[in-house]
Amino acid sequence: MRKRWPVIAGVVMVLSGAAAIYAPQAGAATVFSANFEDGSVSGWSKSGGTWAVTQDGSQVARQSKADAENARLFNASTSLTDYTVQARVKPLSLGSGGFVGLLSRASGATVFYRLALLPGRAELQAVQGSSVTVLGSSTRSIGTGTWYTLSITTSGSTVSGAIDGAQFAAGTSSASSAGRIGLQTAYSTASFDDVVVTTGGTAPPTTAPPTTTPPGTTRPPTSAPPTSAPPTTPPVTTPPPTSPPGSANGLVGFATLTGYGRTGTNGGAGGPTVTVTNYAQLAAAVADDAPRIVRVSGTITGNRDDMLDVGSNKTVIGIGSNATISGFGLDINGWGPEEIAWGGDICDPAERDQFTHTRNVIIRNLSFRNTPDDSVNVQCYSHHVWIDHNTFYPANDGSVDVKRGSDLVTVSYNRYAGTDKSMLLGHSDSNGAQDRGYLRVTYHHNWFDGSNTRHPRVRFGYAHVFANYVSVDDYFIGLGVGGQIYAESNYVRGAKTITEDFGDSRLTWTSSNFYDPATITRANDSGKTIEDWLRADGSVGRPPYSYSAGTASASPPAAGAGVGGADIVP
Repeated sequence: MRKRWPVIAGVVMVLSGAAAIYAPQAGAATVFSANFEDGSVSGWSKSGGTWAVTQDGSQVARQSKADAENARLFNASTSLTDYTVQARVKPLSLGSGGFVGLLSRASGATVFYRLALLPGRAELQAVQGSSVTVLGSSTRSIGTGTWYTLSITTSGSTVSGAIDGAQFAAGTSSASSAGRIGLQTAYSTASFDDVVVTTGGTAPPTTAPPTTTPPGTTRPPTSAPPTSAPPTTPPVTTPPPTSPPGSANGLVGFATLTGYGRTGTNGGAGGPTVTVTNYAQLAAAVADDAPRIVRVSGTITGNRDDMLDVGSNKTVIGIGSNATISGFGLDINGWGPEEIAWGGDICDPAERDQFTHTRNVIIRNLSFRNTPDDSVNVQCYSHHVWIDHNTFYPANDGSVDVKRGSDLVTVSYNRYAGTDKSMLLGHSDSNGAQDRGYLRVTYHHNWFDGSNTRHPRVRFGYAHVFANYVSVDDYFIGLGVGGQIYAESNYVRGAKTITEDFGDSRLTWTSSNFYDPATITRANDSGKTIEDWLRADGSVGRPPYSYSAGTASASPPAAGAGVGGADIVP
């Protein structure tokens, strides 16, 4: 994952020596409340899990998917700073590595303070992406089927947490200065009710759990006031200016198709041409969404950022044979700083329609060296992208990754010279909710020149892999979770194995592919069968576009930066 800004440091752990009684103070003003008596969670921003309103003594919000890795509901204003959030929480199941939690100051989907109930303990945490700092903890039995009243109070850099009216932890942290409230589970199920946010004082008194009433009687009203206005929503987005429809010369594959309001990929066609020779010029030339052809001259060295965002309707093309991107990668990704401010570090499925997606980008005739993250990253529902005639040298992470709901991409005539994680399709095994139905990519006429793995590794998407020249140290195609691959006319000069199993991907391997078992390491292991080095079931159909795969060629294609004609704008 790219790093948009440095991780905030300075969290100090402080654990209270004794539990303090958590009593309300005068002057508190209620700014948000929800008791779910309207029967809906539609006003909440939802991500992951299965959320619905159901009866649990009263109307409650319930997360019922026990294997959900990260289920969240967010609400209230993003500008809240010093406040107390309180909610009644009932764990229904707690996985061994799971928790049920209340969130405060959620400045993004993965940055917030959390009071978490875990098996055998409670913790007050500062969460920043995958980094979790424990501000305080308490060993206690956490019972399923038991209601707990949780509250988090923030005041400046001080954060405190209480359970059933008794403070159990406090600490100081600069992780987040403002943000929404939230409800969360991980590998657990739970009910949530009576959510109240107050400012100018501490939490309202603890609400007693409801009691079951005899038939024919009326349950007393809850102490929570009616639900307030819906949460602040992201700004309304407008479609970016776009190049005229149609495809650039020489483009074949998924990037030629119609989808998401666009037909074909032609990058900066119709826009002006600019030449850039340094990082500042390049950054300015690709920052907006206006059509533009950006010609790269010589070597452009990074300014210590891992990735540079590329806007829509751009052709970024090297001049001559030595145009080089060094020390950073190109990020084709509409999830920028403004989106991070209201939605967190990375896009979620619930936010798909709340921001403008990057589209119609061509990256061509560039060499990528010394990349601290990915060389080219296509993510967050970006579409219509053509990556063509580039040379990729080893990067710290992937060379060309396509993930997080991106679609309609062609990767062609590239050379992967000694790369490790060459091409990833699909973010992770747990990202199916975002990736299913997307991730359609054509990989053709690439030269895998002493590279290692992922040519590509496929999760959830459809990969058309044809006419590639394969001389790799480890595996050719990675069979991940839920993927489909149609492979034809590839020439496998040598590999440890043709396929590597990581999940349940299906593969059609046509007779037009070539390999010699003598050059496949696993094929020469005693006791191995063909399923051990080439697992194919023939169930994947041909892609829905016209193309010519030709025959498997015993010579590498004219792939990579600097070959004849690669610096011509297509």
